[in-house]
Amino acid sequence: MNDDLMTDEQREAVYVLAETLIPAHPGAPSADQAGLSARFLDEFFALRADMLPAFLTIVDRAGLEDTRGFCDRLRASEPAAFDTLTFVIAGAYLLSPKARAWLGYQGQVGEAQDGSSQPEYAPGGLLDRVRERGPIFRATTGAL
Repeated sequence: MNDDLMTDEQREAVYVLAETLIPAHPGAPSADQAGLSARFLDEFFALRADMLPAFLTIVDRAGLEDTRGFCDRLRASEPAAFDTLTFVIAGAYLLSPKARAWLGYQGQVGEAQDGSSQPEYAPGGLLDRVRERGPIFRATTGAL
């Protein structure tokens, strides 16, 4: 756990918010049972550090008494902030092996390729429209 990521108060608020949004269900782990605030929140922000400031701004407003009401008000009055809150919490939840096992989600798995032709690339396949359109591009402005 990265203790510098957020304060103890913020981590407690995330714990309560996450338990509100992802409670225990028969056979399904709650956010806490999945280890969201103890481990996977930090792993999420290791992947998406850009979301931390906006997330903490929301968490700092939450309070611990009426998290359901806070989430309902946020969803109704600030849908973008609610989307940020739920994206982070759901993303951290899905990093947990317990949560993925319950959902039957093993993550993205590549398909084995045997070198045979793929029907979507053959004439009469899905890429015919792209071939008919021909090469196109849009010039970009500014240097990369």
